[in-house]
Amino acid sequence: MSFSYLPFVAPGGQDGQPSAPASMDLLAHDTLESAHAALRRAALSLEHDVEPVTDLTGPARALERALGAIYDAFDGRADRIAAVRDAMAEIDIVAAAVGGAAGLDAGLAAVGERLRSARGWLERAEARLATVPPAPPLDPPPILASRDRPRLHAVPRASLVPRIKVPEPPPAELVAKPPPPIARPKTFEELKAAVEALKKQAPAPGALPGAAEARPLPERRDEPAAPPAPPGFAREIGAAIDDLAFLRARTRECFEEVAMVGMQRAPLLGDPFRGALILERRMLAAIDVIAAIGAPALEHVPRLVAEAPVKDPSLAFASAMVLGCFAGRDALAAAEHALLRSDRDRAFIDELGAALKLVPHELLPLALRGLLREPEPLVRAMAIDVLAYRGLATEDELVAAASDEAAPVAARALHHLACGPSQRLPELIQRAVAAEDPALREAAWTAMALSDHPHASIALRGALEGTEGGDAAALLLAIAGDEADARHLVARAFEAPRRGLIAAVGWTGAASAVPLLIDLLERDGDKAVKLTAAYALERITGAEMWEEVAVEDEEIAVADPPDPDVGEPRELKLAQLVSDPRDPPAAPAPELVEQPTVDAARWRAFWMERCQGWDLGARYRRGRPYTPEVVLDELDAGRVTPAERRHLQRELIVRTGHFVRFDPHDFVVVQEEAIAAWRPIAARASGTPGRWTRPRRRAG
Repeated sequence: MSFSYLPFVAPGGQDGQPSAPASMDLLAHDTLESAHAALRRAALSLEHDVEPVTDLTGPARALERALGAIYDAFDGRADRIAAVRDAMAEIDIVAAAVGGAAGLDAGLAAVGERLRSARGWLERAEARLATVPPAPPLDPPPILASRDRPRLHAVPRASLVPRIKVPEPPPAELVAKPPPPIARPKTFEELKAAVEALKKQAPAPGALPGAAEARPLPERRDEPAAPPAPPGFAREIGAAIDDLAFLRARTRECFEEVAMVGMQRAPLLGDPFRGALILERRMLAAIDVIAAIGAPALEHVPRLVAEAPVKDPSLAFASAMVLGCFAGRDALAAAEHALLRSDRDRAFIDELGAALKLVPHELLPLALRGLLREPEPLVRAMAIDVLAYRGLATEDELVAAASDEAAPVAARALHHLACGPSQRLPELIQRAVAAEDPALREAAWTAMALSDHPHASIALRGALEGTEGGDAAALLLAIAGDEADARHLVARAFEAPRRGLIAAVGWTGAASAVPLLIDLLERDGDKAVKLTAAYALERITGAEMWEEVAVEDEEIAVADPPDPDVGEPRELKLAQLVSDPRDPPAAPAPELVEQPTVDAARWRAFWMERCQGWDLGARYRRGRPYTPEVVLDELDAGRVTPAERRHLQRELIVRTGHFVRFDPHDFVVVQEEAIAAWRPIAARASGTPGRWTRPRRRAG
């Protein structure tokens, strides 16, 4: 499998220095993590699965204290054995309260079961810690600035404890004490005395309900309008904020900076991937500012996600990216709590996983293996994807995930399992190919292509005829197929042209397809198909015949709905207010994009003038005879999107028979290191230019 990959700098260390090992042994870590997982599930059940039939505020606060004690034991902020015992004591308090009300709600019984499981794991942890000699607490290293890759910061602080939100019981109604009963009168004198007593017990007229509303309101007097303040002055100055509010405001600014960069760092078509370096430095500088502020900033980060009105995916990326750069199990757990409270939103989970692929946290493998045991399939899929992406997943873990009944989990695992040899891979592929889930079938096709499966060509050719997944199968056939597969793909593409097949023709690199693609530009057909043919020609010939084209408005953004007519005059636009009517501003310039020309005459002239010496039976890429070195150059400096760069990575795996860990999601410096590692491998595999040869790389 791929090498273990943690792209970070340890606290106070030099670039590339690995993280210092923890003073607690792995078995104690595992038992504490199991207790933490059980206690976390109990807390989530208390939040979401239990009706407020009784006051749950006390148990919620006790659960928070138990989680804090576990984090103290994890990170050594207190004596570990004493912290474990404190956690068990708090669990006993919760268990007593939950057990007394278990008959009122079935959800409380499940909470009690999880509490017993957590306590059992803590008892094992206590026994294990008793055999480990205590280690003195280490002084935190100095906080150093990050440089082109994230640095793991160690900030002295109390443990970050999640706030467990349970519904508070309704307040008891305030009922006035009833007056003493009056004896039943038997004579007129007693009746008169009873009436006088009732009058004395009756409330005053102003205290009766509705009496306050019945009172006349005081006359309203209009105060004279204050004169406008002179320019440069403010009539009312707000109250000064305290130091904590200032630090939290600065933390919010840095947090939003990380969220913004996380959404924008992927380059667009035509932008070199190295241009993202300046954005990555902005993101790392914002995280460094949070580290410099210290505990007040770090404690405020989980609140920025918990108190957000909408669980936006950018918040998931920012929270995991920031918290994953701070040492301590509690910091990473805060991001996990945001994940498990996200109502299982796929975009939220994916963005949090995207951040976990980059963070430098030393306990990330432990946390991810805990998430592999979660019942939600999307969470398990994210966990195995990040573990394999980081090179931390074992073959047994990948095989177990690829055998998962949930299609998202199996699909993610198959993609990674195919990058290394495995005896179980053919069996798993056979099972996935017959699955009903399209994503799992596509993962099986990808695994067949990457592992040089003997039936890959037959399966991919058959999938071309299907209505679902045919375009993905065409691209995989173009990347991993031989010359016969390329001819079959070209024939199918021009029998019934569609965008996916035409794009795959460009990836085949067949020189014989160039005249056919030019003929396709001359037809009166779909503009999108013509543009796809132009991109395919550019991929084969490298003609660089780009032109600027205006993008239509409806392709940029959806028009805003009109404002409702409420009877008020409509506000004029700013240009109408400040511009001279004799010289109004010009219409905004159209949005321009660069794309290859669709002029068939220009392409035919280029073909006749520049490509006469080409071998029509050979394969070309960007105007050069095809070799893995040409593919690597395209990966390094080509005008391609991140998705295309992932396909180029697969192409290198297929055509060299080797694997180097690379993904365009990585930091720029990490991508450059991977490209440098690919260089000698691609050079050795480039002995037959222009051919479809590939080494034997069997699954087992």
